[in-house]
Amino acid sequence: MSALTQNIDISNDITSVTKISAQARIDYILRFSKQAILVIDESVEQNATISNQLLASLPEQHNVAYVALSSQFNNIQIRCRVIEQLYTGELFDPEISLAVSVINLAKKSQQSISIVLDSAQHLSLQVMHELTQLALIAKKANLVVNVVMFGSLQSGRNVAVNKSLFDNKLSLLSSQSGQLLSTTSAIFKKSRTTWVLTKRNKWLLGAVLFCLAISAVVINLLQLDSFNFTQSISALKSEKVSLTETLEQPQTMVLDALDDTTLKTVTSKESAIPEDIYSLLVNPKTSVMKKELPLPATPLDIIYAITIEQTDSAAENVSLVKPKIDKIEVKATEVEPNLVNNFLVDNNFYAAKAGYVIQLSAFSDLKLPPKYLAALATIEYHIYQRQLNDKPLMVITSKVYKDKASAQVALSSLPESLLSRQPWIKPTSVVNNEINAFQLSQ
Repeated sequence: MSALTQNIDISNDITSVTKISAQARIDYILRFSKQAILVIDESVEQNATISNQLLASLPEQHNVAYVALSSQFNNIQIRCRVIEQLYTGELFDPEISLAVSVINLAKKSQQSISIVLDSAQHLSLQVMHELTQLALIAKKANLVVNVVMFGSLQSGRNVAVNKSLFDNKLSLLSSQSGQLLSTTSAIFKKSRTTWVLTKRNKWLLGAVLFCLAISAVVINLLQLDSFNFTQSISALKSEKVSLTETLEQPQTMVLDALDDTTLKTVTSKESAIPEDIYSLLVNPKTSVMKKELPLPATPLDIIYAITIEQTDSAAENVSLVKPKIDKIEVKATEVEPNLVNNFLVDNNFYAAKAGYVIQLSAFSDLKLPPKYLAALATIEYHIYQRQLNDKPLMVITSKVYKDKASAQVALSSLPESLLSRQPWIKPTSVVNNEINAFQLSQ
């Protein structure tokens, strides 16, 4: 699966440390410090590879619980899945912490326990703290309880924010370099922007710009003469009079009987008499608008009109002619069907089988090399679906072998093109758990 995507090196801040295998580092921590482990990598396929190798390396008498998490699981569902896989048929309270339930059940059976959780970024802070407490209590009680979690960079950030809960209880491990990570590492710190253009900030910015625009308009209007009341008003004939004196003088507008088109301003000394007002009200005189006669056309106007008429008639003749276009027949090309679309997903094949299979490859699309397809056609293979990072993934496996030794012999006899994908052996119980997790997430 590592050939499908390019892994992101999240531990590039460790420049002077030689990279080692993440699997070797996990074995070292589980053997000596016996703390809970959180393996961090942005590549989901890389985490899946390490988790599958860890499960395949465990002995057969080891009691294993593997849970592929998703965002739809709550705390009670996670506790139930872990305990039901470890102790089938045992009664327990799903609201009690995993540290209490697993320890009480482990004291009865005295069996080595391994708990492997995939996609740990979906774990709540409560369940992650219970798992770290479980590993710490088992260490003090001389019980073998291994807790290994695989998650993205977000899970590491959650631990870094709440580092006081996980001091000396949880080991952060980089799957790229195999080195331990500190909660104060730079990769767990998010870059903060001083200004975020949220909806509230947009409203504030718009209000500030609106106030600035109103201020500019008011300042511009204040500079006009219409807002300056201290200056005197200029009347007709360029005579300057005071505004207060002009408003104090009463004025009356009357129609002059001699001229219908003019209005005469009469002061109180020359006011109209009542007889003139009554006569104008009884027999009003309407003013007749004079129509202006059109001017004769000049020779230049006549020539211009003739030219425009000839141009319009020529354009109409051109529009009546329809060009003839030869019809060209285009033949559609036939596309050959893609052979990889013949893959058939059979999740029910592994349901009632116990043993081991060889995982040949996993892919999220159907674009596989022809050489790989040709080699795949020479053996018996089966395909099932699983969930990774809330996305479906196709997994190609071999047939089911009864024991691990038979699967190892079959692995060594695979063609070279299949061995280049680095296949590995995994139990069918792990396959069924992945199928169940996928079906529940749909």
